[in-house]
Amino acid sequence: MSAPAAAKSLWTNPSFGGYGEAMKAKVIVMPKAAVLDPQGNAVRDAMRHLGMPEVRSVRIGKYMEIDVEGQNGELESRLHRLCRDLLSNPVIEDYELQRSEVGGRKPGARSRKTPNVQPPTSNVQSRKGKPKRKRKSLR
Repeated sequence: MSAPAAAKSLWTNPSFGGYGEAMKAKVIVMPKAAVLDPQGNAVRDAMRHLGMPEVRSVRIGKYMEIDVEGQNGELESRLHRLCRDLLSNPVIEDYELQRSEVGGRKPGARSRKTPNVQPPTSNVQSRKGKPKRKRKSLR
């Protein structure tokens, strides 16, 4: 057996935490409430300028989905360490780890779903009634 095949056989062996169960981890990283969010402020101002004066505040964060093979006991603590040490800056950001099993099984005990999530919509809008602006040449 070649070295890559041997490594894969260890990874796929359920006794080593491989391929027995699949899990999807969702990580949401947001700036702490006490931290200013200049990117969020810029987006808020742009939204107001584009006809949404009702927008009071915007916070910009990061969203990641991680597919993980295996479900041994220490996996969740390792994921929390990964979130703390790599995916977020604990000085200025908080993270939330949501986990669920892949394949339509019941979500994990610590899974928290965001209520009232809207499906994504296209950001392409029709420009009916608006004339195209001519761009000035930089030369």
